[in-house]
Amino acid sequence: MMIVSILVAILIIVITGSFYLRKRKNHPPGPFQWPLIGNLLLLRKLSRALGGQHMAILELSRRYSSDVIAFRLGGSNVIAVSGKKGANEVLHSEEFDGRPWNEFTKLRNMGNRNGITMTDGPEWQKMRSWVVKSLRSVGFGRREMSDLLSEELQDVLKRIDGGGVRRLKPIFTPAVINVLWTLATGHRFCEGKKLQYFIDLMERRARAFDMAGGVLSAIPWIRHIAPESSGYNLLTTINREVKAFLMETIDSHKANYEPGKNDDLINMFLDEMYSEKETARSFTDDQLVMVMMDLFIAGVNTTATTLDFLFLNMVINQEVQKKIHQEIDVIIGDARCLNINDRVKLPYTEAVMTESQRISTVAPIIGPRCVLQDTNLLGYDIPKGATVLVNVASIYMNPEYYPEPDKFNPERFIKNGLYVPDENLVFFGKGRRRCPGESLARSSTFLLFAGVIQHYRLLPVPGEECPKLLQIPGLTMSPKPYKVFLAPR
Repeated sequence: MMIVSILVAILIIVITGSFYLRKRKNHPPGPFQWPLIGNLLLLRKLSRALGGQHMAILELSRRYSSDVIAFRLGGSNVIAVSGKKGANEVLHSEEFDGRPWNEFTKLRNMGNRNGITMTDGPEWQKMRSWVVKSLRSVGFGRREMSDLLSEELQDVLKRIDGGGVRRLKPIFTPAVINVLWTLATGHRFCEGKKLQYFIDLMERRARAFDMAGGVLSAIPWIRHIAPESSGYNLLTTINREVKAFLMETIDSHKANYEPGKNDDLINMFLDEMYSEKETARSFTDDQLVMVMMDLFIAGVNTTATTLDFLFLNMVINQEVQKKIHQEIDVIIGDARCLNINDRVKLPYTEAVMTESQRISTVAPIIGPRCVLQDTNLLGYDIPKGATVLVNVASIYMNPEYYPEPDKFNPERFIKNGLYVPDENLVFFGKGRRRCPGESLARSSTFLLFAGVIQHYRLLPVPGEECPKLLQIPGLTMSPKPYKVFLAPR
């Protein structure tokens, strides 16, 4: 009886305290927060019913008539922001530049606050600056990268020579990997079992985190009582495999290390590691593994999925594809293959890529961010330590900015025959956390997409229904696997 009374008392204190805190602190509105689990069940239920966490957040914003809402996932206070004004304030304000350090991010970062994506503070700023500078020096965003992409396009065209019924993603994903791998390690990944193993490893890791991220973040102690069903054991196993794979390449570089041979990212990192500079202590094996992981997660998975959506949207929107063919035929012709410099000459093709990313957003939620100090957002007090999610899909699908937002309409980005960039679209983020791989992602997307479209028509598989734009929710969105019929032009 005594135990029951204590538990009831604790429950009353938690509920009363939550209500009092919300009232006293001008807290954003949101659903009632249950002890221990918070709003985990509600968010998962809405996400399943509506097609993703971004839709669940949009529904909660509608229910509570606010672009800023508060809920709780286990022990974490979460602030979800929708709409242009709130999103811009978060993305441009240093108070929101932090990253939460919970069970999910610990697993994602292999237990260390390393890398350039899921960490913060002075060390993050220094490492991010070093990575950006070093990638540029080995050809990132310059002619060297352009030449690598052109070579990979030729390889893709060889692999689909003659066309036919294909799944395109397994064909173009190695091309994206090879460019980034060459800049990081000095040589192509090439073909074969090792490349396929790496692709499978990255996909297994992405699926595993999609499956377990929310539960392990909200209820971290569940790993102790249900390590298998929670996905904890799977994640730690995959992390060990990823680290062992990358360390094999790092150790090979160490064995052949020559001071000053700055021909790839790893050699440049080793120069810093072996130097007598005070900063050398920041350059460790674990740091290098995480930097490479961050680059490949951002540079490969997102770009490959963006391309997958693009090709699917072309199968669905045949009239749009026809206009791209007409533009390429007039401007480029068929006497030569496309190159990166042709991008500015093809405004309609650029508009199509933008519209596909808008309507088929790979990352509809940007985050998570961690609030570094007590602050205010759209009139609400936001406490230090809260996790912030930015629902950019709420902007992309807003009819105020994009009339008939569910309609695939590239012309919305064309004015007087020219492509007009849209400041509302933040595919690569903004502010100090803007994606450092943006130039590679944009260039890869253009060249591999337009390069295939130049030579082929993408059609539904004969005798089968045209595939639909069905999206699989997770940490990122991806299209349901599909096949196309490639008809040579």
